[in-house]
Amino acid sequence: MAENFLRVLRSRKYDLVFLQRNLTATLATWESCLRPPFVFDVDDAIFVGSRGESAGRIAQRSAVTICGNNFLADYFSSFSKVRVLPTAVDDEVFTPRSKPVDRPVIGWSGSSSGLEYLYSIERAIDRVLQEVDGAVLKVVSDREPRFKDIDPTKVFFEKWTEQRQVESLRDFAVGVMPLTDSVWARGKCSYKMLTYMSVGIPVVVSPVGMNIDVLTCGVSGYAASTEDEWVQALIDILKNRDLALKMGLTGRSIVEARFSKRVICPQLVDVFREIVPGSVG
Repeated sequence: MAENFLRVLRSRKYDLVFLQRNLTATLATWESCLRPPFVFDVDDAIFVGSRGESAGRIAQRSAVTICGNNFLADYFSSFSKVRVLPTAVDDEVFTPRSKPVDRPVIGWSGSSSGLEYLYSIERAIDRVLQEVDGAVLKVVSDREPRFKDIDPTKVFFEKWTEQRQVESLRDFAVGVMPLTDSVWARGKCSYKMLTYMSVGIPVVVSPVGMNIDVLTCGVSGYAASTEDEWVQALIDILKNRDLALKMGLTGRSIVEARFSKRVICPQLVDVFREIVPGSVG
């Protein structure tokens, strides 16, 4: 199998190769066998730590490195030509529910590796759950969270499944995306935030990296840094349905106009055509 793979790579039976992060796993592997041109797609700060050298070598050989945000583009611009294309949301799949949420549900969805970010605002969430009648926290992930302060009767866990990934978000009255201000976090492409917005719910997020850029597109929610800011932002949204509805509609329109698959895919095709004219019909 490996011999056949190498034979294809060394042949000229391809016009263009598109390398994504999950293929390379951030380490330089088969790229030296490729005959240019190829496109390198990056949507995380994969250069953090010992793997930075590998990421740089891959980018150096690429015809262009597509970066999910400006922070990544700034780094990879020293290795290759870069283009910034945000991670696209399929807004035909991530659609709003037919009627507004009637329960004050604070929601978070993501891999369990990101639960540390949610834990960082645990005290703020606990204060909100005590302040807002009927408020609960819903966590959608591959592993159940373990909170120290929050009343377990006010926490609902749903194991993430592809079949339920959209419906589970529609249960949220507000979606949260807390982050710490680190190099890794600045490399994130705000996909969590954008999926919340795509289903028409307001957001409260840390003003880190691309989250700031998305917030400047329109009032789809609040930025929060301190515990008090998180508390105030969540209470404002949960206690004001008109405000929440307005923010949700704004967020949805931002995704449709700037971050939807229908908007980003043609831009990706243009990148391919610039490199190899006629490579994409």
